[in-house]
Amino acid sequence: MKHENEQAKQTQIVKPKRKSFDKPRAVPKVQTVKSVAAKAKERAEAQAARESAVKQKTEQAPVSAAENSTAVPTDAPATPASAQPFAGAEPAAPKRAKKQKGAKTGGKGARKKKQKGFARITATLDGIAADYEDRSPVRQTFIAILKLKVPLCILLAVVIALSAVFFALQSSNTASTEMSLNYEESAYGLNPNSTRYNVYNIASAEVVGNMLTYCGADPEAYDLTAISDCISVNPTNKKAFNEDTLFITTTYNITLSNPPHIPGVSTKQMLNFLCKAYKDFLYSNYTENRSILAFDIDRFNDEEYLEIADLLDLKAQQLEKYLNMRVKQAKAFTEKESNETFKSLSQKVEDLRNYDIAKYRAFVIEAGCSHDKARFLRSLSYINRMKEIDYNKDISAYNVHNAGIKMYDEAMISVVMIPSIDETKNTYYMSKTKTGMDYMAQQADDYLLTAQETAKEIKINSEIMHKMQAGHNAPADIKKATAMIGNIRDKFTELSSQIETVDKAYIKYKTKDYLTFKSTNGSLLQILQAGKLAIIALIMIAAVYALLWFRFKNVSGGKQK
Repeated sequence: MKHENEQAKQTQIVKPKRKSFDKPRAVPKVQTVKSVAAKAKERAEAQAARESAVKQKTEQAPVSAAENSTAVPTDAPATPASAQPFAGAEPAAPKRAKKQKGAKTGGKGARKKKQKGFARITATLDGIAADYEDRSPVRQTFIAILKLKVPLCILLAVVIALSAVFFALQSSNTASTEMSLNYEESAYGLNPNSTRYNVYNIASAEVVGNMLTYCGADPEAYDLTAISDCISVNPTNKKAFNEDTLFITTTYNITLSNPPHIPGVSTKQMLNFLCKAYKDFLYSNYTENRSILAFDIDRFNDEEYLEIADLLDLKAQQLEKYLNMRVKQAKAFTEKESNETFKSLSQKVEDLRNYDIAKYRAFVIEAGCSHDKARFLRSLSYINRMKEIDYNKDISAYNVHNAGIKMYDEAMISVVMIPSIDETKNTYYMSKTKTGMDYMAQQADDYLLTAQETAKEIKINSEIMHKMQAGHNAPADIKKATAMIGNIRDKFTELSSQIETVDKAYIKYKTKDYLTFKSTNGSLLQILQAGKLAIIALIMIAAVYALLWFRFKNVSGGKQK
């Protein structure tokens, strides 16, 4: 009976301790107390042997570097039997003696250390595959990641650090700014002159060429298309990216990335010059139309002298109309250098029209100045005949409408009063209705007024024809008329320059905030591009996991075969 109890104790089941990440084993291995004790004894003997070997080497007298690297001391005490490694264990590799101070150390030592590190990782993975062979490859992968967390963290830190350095160097060649449109029409996607706005004009060849000019470079020496590709424009508001909603953005991010190198000009300075070039482009093309201020009197040289007077008077009327519009917009605006206002300039144009041009017209008519008097008189005669036809038509229409009014019955002409509501005052009032006679009377008045104006023009042309026929058209008169034209031209040129100077100052004052730029200095996270670094880290973790999983998958598959 006693013998049976001892045998039962020797064959009792010994369950290994489970770690927190282990699942309960389906069928525990059966080990005897004797086998466990024997293995523990063997491990203790192996450890004692290693400690004895290290102690013997430290107590040994120093020898020369050559003897230490090649010979083994003969008087070393023999390793006791109890310190021999247990059966089945590999014999410990003899350690090489340390090199003397100053001895050369080549690349072999570093490579051996590297190989030793990889061998340690490989041994760890092999140990996991052997110790947890009953686990799935997924569980084995997680166990390997936990055991190798230190080298994996070092690898991940190195990759992220290198990526951060790369992004930081790349950001040094990139500059960004925020552009805002601050005029009223921008909310409708329009330019200040109510034409359609196109933000991508900032990358046009004209703007890029002006940018290079501001940088002190020759635009013809660079590829403008390649530089345009370095410019990116993106709306700052996320609603602008939604095609389902009608949203017009007025703020944009302008980014200049990896532009060509210009000596002495940084990427940030190049972006500032780009903004300046685009502002000039927008103001000159899409703010105010000042083409009316341009004046070229030389193109009138082939016209008749009297027709030149009409053209000069028309030009003066256009300038006067433009200045009156500016007076309504900014009556008190004064240009600092010339101390001129739009009102004073308008008075100068009026004086030029009423005195200089009127004087020239009167002289040309009295002197009969003409390049070809006979042809000019024939053209005036033809114009009068056409106007007489128009006059007769208007008078006939006037008479017909008067006759129709007389045909109306008096009972139909009586006024009809209808009660109505004034929505603004919310009150009742009696509204007078119009009859057909009222409309006919209005049309008759219009025909009569037109006929009277036509008759006036016919009379003026007849007087001109009479005076032109009496004029001698002498060479001295022609010379004087030409001199008067030159005098008027000089006054027009000076006046147009003054108007343009004051108008530019006003537009600059009015549009100073039409287009504003705000530099965006990125934070450290933006410079290092934290989002991309996070993606790189996730890719690295996924790659390590995939490699470990495939390794354990192949090992388990080979064992099953």
